[in-house]
Amino acid sequence: MGILLSLLCSLDVVAGNIAYITNQGSDSVSVLDIENKKVTHTILVGKAPVGVAIASKQKRVYISNANSQTVSVINSRTQQLLQEIPVNIQAVGIALSRDEKILYVADWGGAQVIAVDTAHPEKQKAFKAGKTPSGMLLSADNKKLFIANRDSNDVTVVDTRTLQTIAQVKVGIHPFALTLSPDGKMVFVVNVVSNSLTLLNVDSYQTSSIKTGQHPYGVAISPDGHWAYVSNNHAETVSVIEIANGKTVKTIDVGEFPEGIEYDKSTQQVVVANWGSDTVSIIDAKTNTVTNTIPSPKLCRSFGQFILEAK
Repeated sequence: MGILLSLLCSLDVVAGNIAYITNQGSDSVSVLDIENKKVTHTILVGKAPVGVAIASKQKRVYISNANSQTVSVINSRTQQLLQEIPVNIQAVGIALSRDEKILYVADWGGAQVIAVDTAHPEKQKAFKAGKTPSGMLLSADNKKLFIANRDSNDVTVVDTRTLQTIAQVKVGIHPFALTLSPDGKMVFVVNVVSNSLTLLNVDSYQTSSIKTGQHPYGVAISPDGHWAYVSNNHAETVSVIEIANGKTVKTIDVGEFPEGIEYDKSTQQVVVANWGSDTVSIIDAKTNTVTNTIPSPKLCRSFGQFILEAK
Protein backbone atom coordinates (compact mmCIF):
# COMPACT_ATOMS: atom_id res chain seq x y z
CA MET A 1 0.00 0.00 0.00
CA GLY A 2 2.83 2.39 0.87
CA ILE A 3 4.57 1.73 -2.44
CA LEU A 4 1.34 2.37 -4.36
CA LEU A 5 0.70 5.61 -2.48
CA SER A 6 4.26 6.74 -3.15
CA LEU A 7 3.85 5.99 -6.85
CA LEU A 8 0.59 7.91 -7.07
CA CYS A 9 2.09 10.89 -5.33
CA SER A 10 5.01 10.91 -7.75
CA LEU A 11 2.67 11.19 -10.74
CA ASP A 12 1.55 14.60 -11.92
CA VAL A 13 -2.19 13.94 -11.81
CA VAL A 14 -4.54 16.27 -13.70
CA ALA A 15 -8.09 16.41 -12.36
CA GLY A 16 -9.64 18.93 -14.75
CA ASN A 17 -9.69 19.42 -18.50
CA ILE A 18 -6.39 19.22 -20.33
CA ALA A 19 -5.18 20.59 -23.65
CA TYR A 20 -2.78 18.77 -25.94
CA ILE A 21 -0.48 21.30 -27.58
CA THR A 22 1.45 20.09 -30.63
CA ASN A 23 4.91 21.63 -30.92
CA GLN A 24 5.84 21.32 -34.58
CA GLY A 25 9.37 22.65 -34.12
CA SER A 26 10.36 20.30 -31.29
CA ASP A 27 8.57 17.06 -32.31
CA SER A 28 6.66 17.02 -29.05
CA VAL A 29 3.27 17.47 -27.40
CA SER A 30 2.72 19.55 -24.25
CA VAL A 31 0.03 18.39 -21.81
CA LEU A 32 -1.52 21.55 -20.38
CA ASP A 33 -3.57 21.48 -17.17
CA ILE A 34 -6.03 24.25 -18.07
CA GLU A 35 -7.40 24.94 -14.58
CA ASN A 36 -3.96 25.13 -12.95
CA LYS A 37 -2.41 26.73 -16.04
CA LYS A 38 0.71 24.64 -16.18
CA VAL A 39 2.31 22.08 -18.47
CA THR A 40 2.48 18.76 -16.64
CA HIS A 41 4.11 16.57 -19.31
CA THR A 42 6.06 16.92 -22.54
CA ILE A 43 5.77 13.88 -24.82
CA LEU A 44 8.09 13.18 -27.76
CA VAL A 45 6.14 12.10 -30.84
CA GLY A 46 6.79 11.95 -34.61
CA LYS A 47 8.35 14.63 -36.79
CA ALA A 48 6.53 17.96 -37.08
CA PRO A 49 3.32 17.20 -35.14
CA VAL A 50 0.33 19.35 -36.09
CA GLY A 51 -3.15 17.88 -35.63
CA VAL A 52 -4.94 16.50 -32.57
CA ALA A 53 -7.93 14.16 -32.23
CA ILE A 54 -9.23 13.10 -28.81
CA ALA A 55 -10.65 9.63 -28.17
CA SER A 56 -12.11 10.06 -24.68
CA LYS A 57 -13.64 6.57 -24.44
CA GLN A 58 -10.44 4.85 -25.58
CA LYS A 59 -8.31 7.10 -23.35
CA ARG A 60 -6.25 7.86 -26.42
CA VAL A 61 -5.01 10.99 -28.16
CA TYR A 62 -4.07 10.87 -31.84
CA ILE A 63 -1.41 13.24 -33.20
CA SER A 64 -0.71 13.80 -36.91
CA ASN A 65 2.99 14.12 -37.81
CA ALA A 66 3.50 15.90 -41.12
CA ASN A 67 7.17 15.09 -41.73
CA SER A 68 7.32 11.48 -40.51
CA GLN A 69 4.02 10.63 -42.27
CA THR A 70 2.71 8.95 -39.14
CA VAL A 71 0.10 9.28 -36.41
CA SER A 72 1.30 9.09 -32.82
CA VAL A 73 -0.99 7.49 -30.23
CA ILE A 74 -0.79 8.76 -26.64
CA ASN A 75 -2.34 7.13 -23.57
CA SER A 76 -4.28 9.97 -21.94
CA ARG A 77 -4.19 8.26 -18.53
CA THR A 78 -0.41 7.93 -18.33
CA GLN A 79 0.56 10.59 -20.92
CA GLN A 80 2.92 8.10 -22.54
CA LEU A 81 3.47 7.37 -26.22
CA LEU A 82 1.93 4.02 -27.16
CA GLN A 83 2.68 3.64 -30.85
CA GLU A 84 3.36 5.28 -34.21
CA ILE A 85 0.94 4.42 -37.03
CA PRO A 86 2.43 4.77 -40.55
CA VAL A 87 0.00 6.48 -42.94
CA ASN A 88 2.46 7.35 -45.73
CA ILE A 89 0.98 10.78 -46.41
CA GLN A 90 1.81 14.29 -45.22
CA ALA A 91 -0.51 14.08 -42.22
CA VAL A 92 -1.86 17.46 -41.04
CA GLY A 93 -5.65 17.46 -40.60
CA ILE A 94 -7.04 14.70 -38.41
CA ALA A 95 -10.49 13.79 -37.07
CA LEU A 96 -12.15 10.91 -35.24
CA SER A 97 -15.54 9.31 -35.84
CA ARG A 98 -18.07 9.74 -33.04
CA ASP A 99 -17.79 6.07 -32.07
CA GLU A 100 -13.97 6.37 -32.14
CA LYS A 101 -13.70 3.42 -34.54
CA ILE A 102 -12.33 5.36 -37.54
CA LEU A 103 -9.56 7.93 -37.63
CA TYR A 104 -9.51 10.22 -40.67
CA VAL A 105 -6.15 11.63 -41.75
CA ALA A 106 -5.94 14.26 -44.51
CA ASP A 107 -3.13 14.23 -47.08
CA TRP A 108 -1.81 17.80 -47.07
CA GLY A 109 0.42 16.94 -50.04
CA GLY A 110 -2.36 15.52 -52.21
CA ALA A 111 -6.12 15.23 -52.67
CA GLN A 112 -7.14 12.31 -50.49
CA VAL A 113 -8.02 11.28 -46.95
CA ILE A 114 -7.04 8.01 -45.25
CA ALA A 115 -9.60 6.20 -43.06
CA VAL A 116 -7.77 4.22 -40.36
CA ASP A 117 -9.41 1.46 -38.31
CA THR A 118 -8.41 2.41 -34.76
CA ALA A 119 -8.70 -1.22 -33.54
CA HIS A 120 -6.56 -2.48 -36.43
CA PRO A 121 -4.46 0.50 -37.61
CA GLU A 122 -2.93 -1.49 -40.46
CA LYS A 123 -6.39 -1.50 -42.09
CA GLN A 124 -6.56 1.74 -44.05
CA LYS A 125 -8.73 3.01 -46.90
CA ALA A 126 -8.00 6.04 -49.10
CA PHE A 127 -10.78 8.16 -50.61
CA LYS A 128 -11.04 11.37 -52.60
CA ALA A 129 -11.06 14.91 -51.24
CA GLY A 130 -10.36 18.28 -52.86
CA LYS A 131 -6.93 19.84 -53.34
CA THR A 132 -4.78 20.03 -50.19
CA PRO A 133 -7.31 18.78 -47.62
CA SER A 134 -6.78 20.29 -44.18
CA GLY A 135 -9.35 20.55 -41.36
CA MET A 136 -12.04 17.87 -40.96
CA LEU A 137 -14.98 17.11 -38.71
CA LEU A 138 -17.84 14.63 -38.36
CA SER A 139 -21.50 15.58 -38.26
CA ALA A 140 -23.22 15.01 -34.93
CA ASP A 141 -24.91 11.86 -36.27
CA ASN A 142 -21.58 10.55 -37.63
CA LYS A 143 -23.07 10.15 -41.13
CA LYS A 144 -21.06 12.88 -42.85
CA LEU A 145 -17.41 13.90 -42.90
CA PHE A 146 -16.70 17.52 -43.81
CA ILE A 147 -13.25 18.27 -45.33
CA ALA A 148 -11.85 21.78 -45.91
CA ASN A 149 -9.75 21.82 -49.10
CA ARG A 150 -7.29 24.70 -49.03
CA ASP A 151 -6.29 24.81 -52.69
CA SER A 152 -9.66 24.09 -54.30
CA ASN A 153 -11.47 26.58 -52.06
CA ASP A 154 -14.26 24.22 -51.16
CA VAL A 155 -15.55 21.71 -48.62
CA THR A 156 -16.01 18.06 -49.55
CA VAL A 157 -18.89 16.26 -47.85
CA VAL A 158 -18.36 12.50 -47.63
CA ASP A 159 -20.79 9.71 -46.76
CA THR A 160 -19.00 7.93 -43.90
CA ARG A 161 -20.64 4.60 -44.76
CA THR A 162 -19.56 4.48 -48.42
CA LEU A 163 -16.64 7.00 -48.35
CA GLN A 164 -18.17 8.56 -51.48
CA THR A 165 -18.48 12.32 -52.05
CA ILE A 166 -22.07 13.51 -51.67
CA ALA A 167 -21.46 17.27 -52.03
CA GLN A 168 -18.73 19.74 -52.96
CA VAL A 169 -19.48 23.19 -51.53
CA LYS A 170 -17.64 26.36 -52.58
CA VAL A 171 -16.52 28.53 -49.64
CA GLY A 172 -13.91 31.29 -49.28
CA ILE A 173 -10.28 31.38 -50.37
CA HIS A 174 -8.00 28.85 -48.63
CA PRO A 175 -10.37 27.18 -46.16
CA PHE A 176 -8.36 25.62 -43.36
CA ALA A 177 -9.98 24.87 -40.00
CA LEU A 178 -13.50 23.63 -39.24
CA THR A 179 -15.67 23.41 -36.16
CA LEU A 180 -19.27 22.38 -35.49
CA SER A 181 -21.95 24.46 -33.79
CA PRO A 182 -23.11 23.14 -30.39
CA ASP A 183 -26.50 22.17 -31.85
CA GLY A 184 -24.81 20.26 -34.68
CA LYS A 185 -26.61 22.20 -37.41
CA MET A 186 -23.79 24.39 -38.73
CA VAL A 187 -20.17 23.93 -39.80
CA PHE A 188 -17.94 26.96 -39.35
CA VAL A 189 -15.22 27.14 -42.02
CA VAL A 190 -12.20 29.41 -41.55
CA ASN A 191 -11.12 31.02 -44.85
CA VAL A 192 -7.52 32.21 -44.44
CA VAL A 193 -7.11 34.48 -47.47
CA SER A 194 -10.72 35.72 -47.59
CA ASN A 195 -10.49 36.85 -43.95
CA SER A 196 -13.86 35.27 -43.29
CA LEU A 197 -15.92 32.49 -41.77
CA THR A 198 -18.30 30.49 -43.93
CA LEU A 199 -21.35 29.19 -42.08
CA LEU A 200 -22.32 25.95 -43.83
CA ASN A 201 -25.65 24.26 -43.10
CA VAL A 202 -25.05 20.55 -42.37
CA ASP A 203 -28.22 19.41 -44.18
CA SER A 204 -28.95 21.92 -46.96
CA TYR A 205 -25.32 22.99 -47.63
CA GLN A 206 -26.47 26.61 -47.88
CA THR A 207 -23.80 29.12 -46.86
CA SER A 208 -23.40 32.60 -45.46
CA SER A 209 -20.28 34.59 -44.54
CA ILE A 210 -18.89 36.60 -41.62
CA LYS A 211 -15.79 38.82 -41.72
CA THR A 212 -12.89 38.11 -39.37
CA GLY A 213 -9.49 39.60 -38.69
CA GLN A 214 -6.44 39.16 -40.92
CA HIS A 215 -5.57 35.59 -41.95
CA PRO A 216 -7.80 33.58 -39.61
CA TYR A 217 -6.52 30.10 -38.78
CA GLY A 218 -8.92 28.65 -36.22
CA VAL A 219 -12.37 29.10 -34.69
CA ALA A 220 -13.99 28.07 -31.39
CA ILE A 221 -17.68 28.43 -30.59
CA SER A 222 -19.09 29.17 -27.13
CA PRO A 223 -21.30 26.38 -25.68
CA ASP A 224 -24.43 28.51 -26.05
CA GLY A 225 -23.68 29.04 -29.76
CA HIS A 226 -23.69 32.81 -29.32
CA TRP A 227 -20.02 33.70 -29.83
CA ALA A 228 -17.26 32.74 -32.25
CA TYR A 229 -13.63 33.15 -31.18
CA VAL A 230 -11.34 33.38 -34.23
CA SER A 231 -7.53 33.28 -34.15
CA ASN A 232 -6.19 35.86 -36.61
CA ASN A 233 -2.73 34.66 -37.55
CA HIS A 234 -1.34 37.81 -39.18
CA ALA A 235 -3.09 40.25 -36.85
CA GLU A 236 -1.90 38.32 -33.76
CA THR A 237 -5.33 38.68 -32.22
CA VAL A 238 -8.50 36.76 -31.42
CA SER A 239 -11.77 38.22 -32.71
CA VAL A 240 -14.88 37.81 -30.55
CA ILE A 241 -17.79 37.71 -33.00
CA GLU A 242 -21.51 37.74 -32.23
CA ILE A 243 -22.69 35.02 -34.60
CA ALA A 244 -26.31 36.25 -34.93
CA ASN A 245 -25.30 39.56 -36.53
CA GLY A 246 -21.75 38.83 -37.66
CA LYS A 247 -20.28 41.75 -35.74
CA THR A 248 -16.91 41.70 -34.00
CA VAL A 249 -17.51 42.97 -30.47
CA LYS A 250 -13.93 42.75 -29.25
CA THR A 251 -10.42 42.08 -30.54
CA ILE A 252 -8.02 40.49 -28.06
CA ASP A 253 -4.23 40.70 -28.41
CA VAL A 254 -2.56 37.30 -27.97
CA GLY A 255 0.84 35.87 -28.97
CA GLU A 256 2.55 35.85 -32.35
CA PHE A 257 0.83 34.00 -35.21
CA PRO A 258 -2.01 32.32 -33.25
CA GLU A 259 -3.36 29.11 -34.78
CA GLY A 260 -5.19 26.40 -32.81
CA ILE A 261 -8.04 27.62 -30.64
CA GLU A 262 -10.66 25.86 -28.52
CA TYR A 263 -13.25 26.72 -25.86
CA ASP A 264 -12.95 24.95 -22.49
CA LYS A 265 -16.53 24.63 -21.27
CA SER A 266 -15.78 23.68 -17.66
CA THR A 267 -13.68 26.76 -16.91
CA GLN A 268 -15.17 29.13 -19.52
CA GLN A 269 -11.78 29.84 -20.96
CA VAL A 270 -10.46 29.94 -24.51
CA VAL A 271 -7.11 28.26 -25.19
CA VAL A 272 -4.97 29.63 -28.04
CA ALA A 273 -1.71 28.14 -29.38
CA ASN A 274 0.65 30.87 -30.63
CA TRP A 275 2.93 29.42 -33.32
CA GLY A 276 5.29 32.40 -33.52
CA SER A 277 5.89 33.13 -29.85
CA ASP A 278 5.95 29.51 -28.55
CA THR A 279 3.23 30.28 -26.05
CA VAL A 280 -0.35 29.39 -25.17
CA SER A 281 -2.75 32.23 -24.33
CA ILE A 282 -5.61 31.64 -21.88
CA ILE A 283 -8.60 33.94 -22.39
CA ASP A 284 -11.30 34.36 -19.75
CA ALA A 285 -14.51 34.10 -21.82
CA LYS A 286 -16.50 36.01 -19.18
CA THR A 287 -14.35 39.13 -19.55
CA ASN A 288 -12.69 38.39 -22.92
CA THR A 289 -9.25 39.19 -21.55
CA VAL A 290 -6.01 37.22 -21.55
CA THR A 291 -5.34 36.02 -18.02
CA ASN A 292 -2.30 33.80 -18.57
CA THR A 293 0.46 33.21 -21.11
CA ILE A 294 2.13 29.81 -20.81
CA PRO A 295 5.39 28.83 -22.56
CA SER A 296 5.33 25.78 -24.83
CA PRO A 297 8.16 24.34 -26.95
CA LYS A 298 8.89 25.56 -30.46
CA LEU A 299 6.16 26.26 -33.05
CA CYS A 300 3.02 25.17 -31.16
CA ARG A 301 -0.09 24.65 -33.33
CA SER A 302 -2.81 22.31 -31.96
CA PHE A 303 -4.82 21.94 -35.17
CA GLY A 304 -8.21 20.35 -34.49
CA GLN A 305 -10.13 19.54 -31.32
CA PHE A 306 -7.40 19.37 -28.67
CA ILE A 307 -9.12 19.62 -25.27
CA LEU A 308 -9.84 16.44 -23.31
CA GLU A 309 -12.75 16.91 -20.92
CA ALA A 310 -12.48 15.39 -17.47
CA LYS A 311 -15.24 12.89 -16.73
